[in-house]
Amino acid sequence: MADGRPDWDWPALWCGDTRTDPAFTGWLPASNADIGFFASAPFGPDQIGRLSVLDTRPQAGSAEKIRLLTDLAAMAGQIYDLARAVRGATEREAEFRHLAEMSTDTIIRGNLDGVRLYVSPSIRALLGYEPEELVGRKAIDIAHPDDIPNFRRFMQSVRNGDIEVAVIELRLQHKNGAWVWMEASLRLSRDPDTQAPNGYVVSVRDVGRRKLLEERLEQLASFDPLTGLPNRSQFSQRLQAALDRSSRIGESVALFYMDLDNFKGINDTMGHAAGDSVLKVCAARLRAELRQCDFVARLGGDEFTAILTAGEPELPELAQRLVSAVGVPIPYGGQEFRVGLSVGIARAPCDGTSADILLSAADRALYRAKAAGRNTFRF
Repeated sequence: MADGRPDWDWPALWCGDTRTDPAFTGWLPASNADIGFFASAPFGPDQIGRLSVLDTRPQAGSAEKIRLLTDLAAMAGQIYDLARAVRGATEREAEFRHLAEMSTDTIIRGNLDGVRLYVSPSIRALLGYEPEELVGRKAIDIAHPDDIPNFRRFMQSVRNGDIEVAVIELRLQHKNGAWVWMEASLRLSRDPDTQAPNGYVVSVRDVGRRKLLEERLEQLASFDPLTGLPNRSQFSQRLQAALDRSSRIGESVALFYMDLDNFKGINDTMGHAAGDSVLKVCAARLRAELRQCDFVARLGGDEFTAILTAGEPELPELAQRLVSAVGVPIPYGGQEFRVGLSVGIARAPCDGTSADILLSAADRALYRAKAAGRNTFRF
């Protein structure tokens, strides 16, 4: 070591005898004068650390010893990298757990069998359970019976790996027994090595208010707000569906076009409140007299329709029952109102096979009933 460096070219430092090696003369403080041997090798990214070996006795150097030293330094570098990775993973896990636990949505981790492996604390507000009460259980265990078939098919698609990202709505039972509408946004997870599906992560939220609003909007779009009967829009859809079915399987369809007799006089003289009361009572009577399979709607004003799948011999009896039910006096404000019902009847396919033609035929029959003295029916 003529220039104070080892004769072999290694990135390590080797001082066999600190007391005689001029490169290290005065290098050690007086308190460490008993150190006779010192060796060091760098490790880690950008040589962030050094592995050092010390002894009180001098040690002769060799290429083999230097090789062992650098191998040990490499192992120290690997340990450092692992420790740093573990620390980073721990910090990320803590951050992710913090985010999951602070989220208003409930975060759930499950395996391909649908068994929950993790449930975030917000489940308490969502379903009233403690997280540990649901870990190890399946969501389908508390699913609404009507939602189970669709949910089972959905989870089978998850197990098959057919779904990467999906959203499903279903009802789950709260701990208190109530049913809660949920929206579950699911993402399939995969093994990082094989890329085979190994489970899922799902974010769950309560959508009960939205479902109530949707139902209310559907109610407004499809039903008459006064009588609660289906409106003209829903009637048109049901009539077309009935005619389509009739053309496929030859089923007979009857259309009743109905109008209240003497209603205008009550509405004009007694006011709209009285008229509305009459309409509601008549609508309820029509619904009560018709069968469960029949469809009755309010088109507007005092006009009503019914779609029936009865045979022709049954129609006169059904029509007369409706006329008789509506003709019963209607009590209102200490008095009684009397209205009648005129019914025009058209049948498919004999009177027409399209909605417009059948409705026009029933309308003509209604005018015939009016011309015949009202409070009756005509084909």
